Amino acid sequence: MGCFPLFSTVTLFVASLSLLISSSCGVTPAVLATICSQTQNQEICESILTSDPRTALADLPTLSLISLELTMKQASDNNQSFTQFRDNTTNLSLKNGFSNCVTIYKDMQDKLNGAYLLSKQRKYKDITELGQLTTLAYNCENGLPSDSPTAAITEDMLLTSQTAISVNAYIATQFA
Repeated sequence: MGCFPLFSTVTLFVASLSLLISSSCGVTPAVLATICSQTQNQEICESILTSDPRTALADLPTLSLISLELTMKQASDNNQSFTQFRDNTTNLSLKNGFSNCVTIYKDMQDKLNGAYLLSKQRKYKDITELGQLTTLAYNCENGLPSDSPTAAITEDMLLTSQTAISVNAYIATQFA
């Protein structure tokens, strides 16, 4: 009976060490390259993902959450920008266009929140609405004049969305 506590301690130590080792092995650069090769711009996709320091040690489920958090932040930032543009313009046509974008970005944020909850539950195959993000971003931008100062933030949204779409599509195939 005196050996049991030692055995339990050793077993607990080995289990903890194993967990530490397995959790410290992040997604490899090769996997990031595979994921990002499915986007419009592989280098920007990899840059988006590695802009979050957690990516270096992330496993695939964590990478899903990171990609969605980055996209949620971009959608939130864009929503704030469009709200400011709407509130600061006196041109009625522009005000209507920017108001439409605010509505569109709120819809995006709802879709992203749903995807995030599914990712936390590891239901990657159920994350199906991310593909609509690019259409929504284009719908916003296409409702504005061609000389609108929003092209850059729309492009950021498109690239960040494509990154999250690619990450989660890849993970869905790995957890089939």
